[in-house]
Amino acid sequence: MNIVHLSEKYELNDLELQIVSYMKDHMNELKSIGIRQMAKDNYTSTSTIYKLCNKFGFEGYSDMIYHLTSTKDTSHDFHHRYHEYQSQFSQLLQDTSKRIVVFGLGFSAPIAEYMQQRLTLLNYQAMCVVHMEMFSQIFNKDTILIVISYSGKTPRLNEIVETAYQNQVPIISFIGNQDSPIFNYSSLPVLIGQYDSFSHDLNRKNTFFGESIIAFETLLFS
Repeated sequence: MNIVHLSEKYELNDLELQIVSYMKDHMNELKSIGIRQMAKDNYTSTSTIYKLCNKFGFEGYSDMIYHLTSTKDTSHDFHHRYHEYQSQFSQLLQDTSKRIVVFGLGFSAPIAEYMQQRLTLLNYQAMCVVHMEMFSQIFNKDTILIVISYSGKTPRLNEIVETAYQNQVPIISFIGNQDSPIFNYSSLPVLIGQYDSFSHDLNRKNTFFGESIIAFETLLFS
């Protein structure tokens, strides 16, 4: 429960913030705490808590408590799936002073932008702009390249990755195709799903891009 985010999104007052903090602190016991008890513990009325439920978009107190206590945590499943990459991923990103270039083309571009902004908020020096000079031997100890590519066969992206590889710049790739140049050049290729050349058809589902974000978030906070 991100209290700061909830406060900003729903413009919570001090009392509402107090109630939300109370729920976070008593998450394990919420199912056994009735609305009257919650009101009493927070020196307020049940009507105040009902108003807070409505502000969050719930039909009532029971609806809110059910939502808070029944949300399935799938993080364990993803942690298990990407466990083999965790140690090397953490090692590569342990130095926050390094410059991280995150890059993708086509549908991968917004995924790269998401990763870049996420890293920036965590105090990394991350950018989505590629200058080939960054991958020269002069900067190879100060730069990390993260690329996102489903096929791993995009010529422009291959050129960037090959240059980084030749100059010993560490490369993390979120890649769908293990039979690709990018997979082979990567210091840490994070294989996402199973590559299907037919999924380039816009009428077929492609979960690669969504799962790349899930893999990134899982590795970032495991």
